[in-house]
Amino acid sequence: MNIKGQIVKHKAFGTGTIIESDDNLVVVSFSVGDKRFQFPEAFGSFLVADNESFAAYVDETKKGKEQKEAEEKAIKLEVAAIKQAAIAKEPQIKHKKMARANIAFKCNYCDGGRSDKQVGFEGVCSDSIINNNIAIERRTWCNSEDCACLDFYNGKISREELDAHCDDGGFVCYESQMLRDWKALAGIVQNGDRKGEPMKLHQVQNNSLCVLTTRNPGSSENERYIFAVFLVDDTYEGDSRDEGYVSTTSKYKLKLSPTEAQKMLFWNYHCNSNNPDIPAWNSGLHRYFQDDVAALILRDISEIKKGSKDHNLAEEFFNYFCRINGISELNEYSGALRR
Repeated sequence: MNIKGQIVKHKAFGTGTIIESDDNLVVVSFSVGDKRFQFPEAFGSFLVADNESFAAYVDETKKGKEQKEAEEKAIKLEVAAIKQAAIAKEPQIKHKKMARANIAFKCNYCDGGRSDKQVGFEGVCSDSIINNNIAIERRTWCNSEDCACLDFYNGKISREELDAHCDDGGFVCYESQMLRDWKALAGIVQNGDRKGEPMKLHQVQNNSLCVLTTRNPGSSENERYIFAVFLVDDTYEGDSRDEGYVSTTSKYKLKLSPTEAQKMLFWNYHCNSNNPDIPAWNSGLHRYFQDDVAALILRDISEIKKGSKDHNLAEEFFNYFCRINGISELNEYSGALRR
């Protein structure tokens, strides 16, 4: 039906004439001006048809549109139900939620920045340690073609160029910047079928304790010691492109001097579930451990730090960790060296 020219009435605007129309809109000319209305929805609410046959056409159009909308809605509901049923039939993958844990890292020995205040790990290794890590212990990264220390070892760059590369913020190795940035990374798989893939950290969260460990060149695994600790306040699990990491900007971070570190043997606190009597790290760069072990480590560091400028912070760190984790009593040592 051609509805152009039909007369309509509006409560506020009075009588008007339809001057334009399409399937969804009409333009009505009133004495106050032209007004637009949805068609046919405006009829009954705002507009009234003056002609009976036009009124019947409007009612028929409204019913037809409502029926079409109802059919479309029914189709959508049916499609949604089919999709939901298909999803319900699919095997559900259960994602295990990892409990928060603390973490210890195995670090290659680095004497960069060594002093009577810290073991190192804040600069490029000395020439003798570079030689040890490359030629004697044959550390994987140190022997990588991407390692600047290997370029120095092979005479491709000078010592000054190597130091400048590190001092300018360039990457030499994780260890050389560990206590500069207070950041520990999960690492990249260096061997096997997964070579080149980034490693992930699944259980570390904010307020986890991070423990950094190493051992001196030529020493055995049972002489591995703790040289720094920090409270994690930034963590990234890692993905298929980037490795996981933990770091901190918190005040709760402590370096141990070479003398202090030798008193903090890692295997006094930790043991492997298999062969708990044997201090062996074997594969992997990190180990998880629970809060009771972390509290023991912090308590012992606080004791070792007595008389030093770090004692108050060490004691505060220990008390804070116990408070946020509800620890009121400490367990006995259960590490491999204490069994």
